[in-house]
Amino acid sequence: MKIIQENEYLDTMKNEVEPYLKAHCREGYIPGAEDIYHEKNGIIGKIHVKRYLADDPKGVVVISHGFTEGAPKYEEMIYYFLQAGYHVYMPEHMGHGQSYRLTADPSLVHIDIWKRYVRDFLKVCHEIKRAYPKLPVNLLAHSMGGAIGVIAAAWEPTLFHKVILSSPMIKPLTGGVPWPLTVLIANAECLLGKEESYVLGQKPYDGTDTFQTSAGTSESKFARYNDLRKEKQFLQTCAPSYGWLKAAIKMSWYLRYHGWKKLRSPLLIFQAEKDDFISVRALQKFAAKIRKRGAAPCEYFYMPGTKHEIYCGGDETMEVYWDKIEKFLEEK
Repeated sequence: MKIIQENEYLDTMKNEVEPYLKAHCREGYIPGAEDIYHEKNGIIGKIHVKRYLADDPKGVVVISHGFTEGAPKYEEMIYYFLQAGYHVYMPEHMGHGQSYRLTADPSLVHIDIWKRYVRDFLKVCHEIKRAYPKLPVNLLAHSMGGAIGVIAAAWEPTLFHKVILSSPMIKPLTGGVPWPLTVLIANAECLLGKEESYVLGQKPYDGTDTFQTSAGTSESKFARYNDLRKEKQFLQTCAPSYGWLKAAIKMSWYLRYHGWKKLRSPLLIFQAEKDDFISVRALQKFAAKIRKRGAAPCEYFYMPGTKHEIYCGGDETMEVYWDKIEKFLEEK
């Protein structure tokens, strides 16, 4: 398949990809999972889901996006999957995009308990399985969405036919603060009732993001999504609460000490060369344990010249990235 070239990216997305996606898109909401963690007045919000229908489908791909992201960031990848013959489901996690939120602050990503992410995501996946019982359901998951997606795969080992992890958040980096101190601070602030407060050093969205400090290597892709964020408030999530930090820590503990043992689907794991958001060492150890155990086939693929958001790379990166993904899905 021909990859959209960077020097034509903005024009091609506007004139070809966006009209194509619009014609193939159905948009709506799916109720989140039942809230079993609170005795009274549990919140059951609605998950915003975009579903894109291929003309002659051979499978389904569900995308689990990363921290602060929204559905439009994945439109290039969605286009490729459709062209390759896959239906695509693009749910936005709680606290992101147009899905329900537990805080009124549009800049803040907050969650009360980490299992809410996973249960909501599984609820969407069950809807997919009911809609297409004869099609294999595959997972593409990035960063925070990687943690959510892997836990979902661990909880229900037969759910996904194949699992693709792109810079998954097996363990988040903490800005130079030692991990034990981060754990202590997150727990202390939550005990003090500051779950919905910004993590120290974080601030509301102000529209001053720059390509130089972004997590991708394609300036045209950064520019497109950055313009969308300035235009749409629901894409302006940008900072974690202490509640989110505590949840990320607990997801990391679960994945590194328990979840990895339960995986059964074939995995393809991508690691970026330069990653400022997740621990590469933890990711490598995670993959090594899976491979040593042998219960799930696991291929680990290093991507030179990339940053955290590998799918926001230039021409050479995208050629390799997509080719690897397509071949992995096609393998028997």
